[in-house]
Amino acid sequence: MLERTPEDKMQSLDDLFRAAAILTGPSGSFETRPADLRGVLHRRISEYSAFMGKAVPKEDLSLEAHQSYTALEALCLLEMLHERLKDPEASTRGKANEPGTQAEQPFVGTRDLALIRTLLSILFKWGFEPLLQHIVAAIPSTSATQGIARASIIDLTGLPYEFSLLSSTSSRLLAIVLPDGVSSSIAHSAITANLLNRQLPDLLVPCIVIGWLPKTLASNSTPTADSVRPLVMHLLSRLPASHVISALGRALSSGSSSLPYVRKTCTFLLSRQLLRPEGIRGLCESVFGEEDASGEDVALDKLEHVSRLLSTVPAGMKASEYLGIMVPRMLMLLSVEHRALPTAHRRGIAFSLSKMLTNEENEQTKKYTMEIVFPTLHEPILHGMGRMSPMASLYAIQVLLTNTDPSPYLISALLTPVVPSLYSMYACLDQAKVSDPLLRETIKGFLSTWGRLVNSEEVLLTVWRIIDGEGSTWRVDVAGELSRVAEESVEDGTPPLSFFTPQSLKEAEEAGEFDVDSNVLGLKPDPARLISFIKTLNRDDVSSDLFVQLLEAYRTSRTQPASDPLKILLYLQLVLQAQKQLSTDHTSSVLRKPEHILTFIKHSLESSTQSSPSPAKKPKSTTGLRMEDLRIVEDNKDDSDLEGGDSDDEDEVGDQTRGSDDMTSTAVKLLLSVLEANPDLSARTAPVLNDIFSLLEPLSRAPEEDVRALAREARIIMTARLASTFESASRRSAQSSDTAETAQETYQKALKLLQDPLLPVRAHGLMLLRQLVSARKDDSGDLAEPALDKALIPGILSIFMQSVQDDDSYMFLNAVQGLSAMVDGYGKDVLRTLIHAYSDGTDGLGASAMAQHDVDVRTRLGEALGQVIRRCGETLPSYSALLLPPLFRVVRASHFPTVLRTSALSLLAQCAKTNALAILPYAVELADAMVDLLQVESVPAAPRKPAPAPAPAPTADAEKEEGAREPPPATMDSQPASADTKFAPFRRAALHFLALLTQACTRRVYETGCADGVLFPPGLLKRAKTTLGYVAATDADDVVRVMAREAGDGLDQLAEAIVGV
Repeated sequence: MLERTPEDKMQSLDDLFRAAAILTGPSGSFETRPADLRGVLHRRISEYSAFMGKAVPKEDLSLEAHQSYTALEALCLLEMLHERLKDPEASTRGKANEPGTQAEQPFVGTRDLALIRTLLSILFKWGFEPLLQHIVAAIPSTSATQGIARASIIDLTGLPYEFSLLSSTSSRLLAIVLPDGVSSSIAHSAITANLLNRQLPDLLVPCIVIGWLPKTLASNSTPTADSVRPLVMHLLSRLPASHVISALGRALSSGSSSLPYVRKTCTFLLSRQLLRPEGIRGLCESVFGEEDASGEDVALDKLEHVSRLLSTVPAGMKASEYLGIMVPRMLMLLSVEHRALPTAHRRGIAFSLSKMLTNEENEQTKKYTMEIVFPTLHEPILHGMGRMSPMASLYAIQVLLTNTDPSPYLISALLTPVVPSLYSMYACLDQAKVSDPLLRETIKGFLSTWGRLVNSEEVLLTVWRIIDGEGSTWRVDVAGELSRVAEESVEDGTPPLSFFTPQSLKEAEEAGEFDVDSNVLGLKPDPARLISFIKTLNRDDVSSDLFVQLLEAYRTSRTQPASDPLKILLYLQLVLQAQKQLSTDHTSSVLRKPEHILTFIKHSLESSTQSSPSPAKKPKSTTGLRMEDLRIVEDNKDDSDLEGGDSDDEDEVGDQTRGSDDMTSTAVKLLLSVLEANPDLSARTAPVLNDIFSLLEPLSRAPEEDVRALAREARIIMTARLASTFESASRRSAQSSDTAETAQETYQKALKLLQDPLLPVRAHGLMLLRQLVSARKDDSGDLAEPALDKALIPGILSIFMQSVQDDDSYMFLNAVQGLSAMVDGYGKDVLRTLIHAYSDGTDGLGASAMAQHDVDVRTRLGEALGQVIRRCGETLPSYSALLLPPLFRVVRASHFPTVLRTSALSLLAQCAKTNALAILPYAVELADAMVDLLQVESVPAAPRKPAPAPAPAPTADAEKEEGAREPPPATMDSQPASADTKFAPFRRAALHFLALLTQACTRRVYETGCADGVLFPPGLLKRAKTTLGYVAATDADDVVRVMAREAGDGLDQLAEAIVGV
């Protein structure tokens, strides 16, 4: 390596840029790699040395030495340029970005900035990269599986010098950014701006390699650069978190990350950035930057990547401490206004938080997250206090539920503890004259989603908590704001009873307070509103069980002397409202599951029979009716007692008797209603009817005429019902006692959920169908076909195909996953249907006028096919005959939209990437087709026009007309249904597939040692090479030209492999 002594001679800024232009070569040269690169570099170095007044190095140096010399001189130029640009008195050409100076920076022109970027590229490419390759290859415990170019023989004699040179160059670069060390701020100049904005990952990698070298791997010749660590830590702390996270991510993907300590250090620094106050936002900005700019939906792999980063506890830090910092910040970000946080960031944070709450693999993370999330979100709603306001808590819950997978567990854990308070909010907003309609509908949506997805037992327990009076009291002020009322205010704020005045009477009539369903006594909850809410849930099981519990509570409270009269009235009003609202013209929804109702009827009849006649307590006379039997007043009672007695005592006894008769009459009427609503109900299907039939016998002889008539009618109906079902009983299968849902019941439940207007409920229906059709492991551990009636498969497939057409991404992404799961479960039959729906119309019928919606549907089907191809793995060759011909027909269909043809090429490329054996039998034909496509569809770049003569300045009107006459060029994104084959993505997809196909053939030749089946004809190779060279030189798209050059290199490698065989 050449030793040099840097010159201290001061040069002007113009001279330094001129020297940089000499060192980097002419900017107009399009030659990517000259034949004699060493000679070119020596000529440039000679000219540069003469210009700078330095000694010219020897000409017999190697190419690597010339490159290293050029890189070191580039570093010297960067140091001198940085000094001039930050020095306000060095040159009038430009000044550093000092506070208060705004007009100096533009003096550094575009060409000068390009020279600076070129110098930085040369420094890192020829200076740092070779040194890193040699040092990384020489450090022990390096993973051999990483793709780092290594020499077959490692020269350890020059390692100390290379290590020292890497340390000195890294320190010099850090000195440019931080001139005064850890006590200084970042220097401002065009050099530091380009270095930190473009080359930060390239700077971090060598600093980590030398600065964090473990003592066990260090030596006297390769010591650890301890001075680099504080500089790097200080630099990272002064940069935006999003920029540092992106740089560390790229550093992790570099070749040097094969060293365990480098990867560990990058992970540690990344964790430090996440713990910064703006760390979560920075992570989202670095991962979701493309989605923020384009407004597209976030891919699932990005959401899972962010979730893994946020849920991983840094080494050396307790999970409780880490989650105690991160989870509250995530909640606060979810509670901010919609405009303050991009949609992609909000969805990523909500997805990560939901994964933490439902993490079955790490119970510790799940436990600590629940201990933070639930109190933070529930305390403002339950008690009106906490880290956030009630409105912020509601908004955070809404964001969390609408941006995660529909999980009944998560919905239950989030909403069940606060449902009574949420219902109190909803009731307050619903009855207020001035309230926020959006807030009211949001709370109603919470309650509806919770009531439809949570199991019936939990719904019943929570609704009964509402009936028992749980839930805070809320009020709406004149501005429509919702606030919690303290319990003391509720107790002291009971209005006294008063008579109506004419004015108040008129106001009450206008407000509907005299309506039949009005809550005149102020019962809480309002019976009509609560039953109306239960009705909106469309849960027959909940309605039936709640109706029975209300009847039982009413019966129990009537028999207890110390019961609260208002509570008894509340139960009665709820029962009446349930009978009124939860019924139709012919049947009642509360009677569709009669098991619990029949049990209640049995208990009611037993209680009335046991508490029936008090005459049994008197000794029965054998001599007939006596005078004592007619006596109603005791002889020892004197007149004063009779006069002072209270007639209410007799009324209490009478009320108890009438109450028992009322419950008996109600029970028998309810029995008749159940029998009417269920025509197939009999003692054979419900054995409890036998006991009820026996209990009705004494009632048929009861002294009360109405009870006697009802009991007789019920016995006649039950007898007739039993007789009518006797003949058909032998043909009916016995009902299973298993309470678990069968596949048919799950299928019907999913169909019902899919008809719900709420998006999370519909998505839950799709999830149930996906679980039904997913392959399951049998006892041997192998995947087995789902235990589902095959007659249901076409219907489920049709549902998924229809859901794919949904415009909401939440729905069609679930449908795509369901289709791929069906292929896993049922194999080629479903795959054949998918590929037919994707490629239908390639014969020219029905596809020439394809609408954008059809294009979107087929593109989504292509996404499902992509998932299927990836899941096939090693079994993909068995499906090649089913997949490849239809996909190739789509590529050949010139009348198809270019988007679909590009999608088909991407699927073919996915086949080649997943398992090359699937496409090798068609390799020659496919390669020939891709070459033909590139020949026909290549778009040459427009020739440069000579500069026109100066024309008079156009007026403002002329400029507007000219702008209106020149529409923007058409693109595949702006015209997705267009069949224009000149779009650049179409050629990119063809080149990508051709490159993968060539790589697959090359690997096949090296693995098998023969070229049978993958030997391209000489004419094809020559034509492909010519076509790719032409495209690489003339195509109008920059990406196409680069990909064409890469594909040409792949053909050269294939030719070399074939020749080597």
